[in-house]
Amino acid sequence: MYKQFWNSLSKLNSPQVVSEFFSDLLTDTEKVMLAKRFTAAILISRGKSASEIKESIHLSFSTIGSVSAWVKYARPKTQEVLKMISNEKDWQAIIDKIDSLFGKLPPAYYSNWSEAGKQKWKNLKSRSARNELR
Repeated sequence: MYKQFWNSLSKLNSPQVVSEFFSDLLTDTEKVMLAKRFTAAILISRGKSASEIKESIHLSFSTIGSVSAWVKYARPKTQEVLKMISNEKDWQAIIDKIDSLFGKLPPAYYSNWSEAGKQKWKNLKSRSARNELR
């Protein structure tokens, strides 16, 4: 049954058909959570911390932990796919929006606020340079 399910999905040949299929299959909450988990996987593979992910896309630490374990122990092909997807232009725009949210977060308690401010400035300049190159 499991194998047949994935074989059937592999025959869906366009993003529109896949979207319609999953829209019928999943509830609205399931669709949102699936998208959030996938976004968390992309952010984890890009080195974002659990607290940054929690604040930006509102996931619990337990969900972030399970996604992190999945990313960490994923097969090499899966990790390659995550890296490839995170470098696509559509995902770059989403990641840039999330990165800009990270810039709005206050520094953590007991951290060096001066260094955190310098890092935010550096990240802002980096995002700006990336946007100009696109």
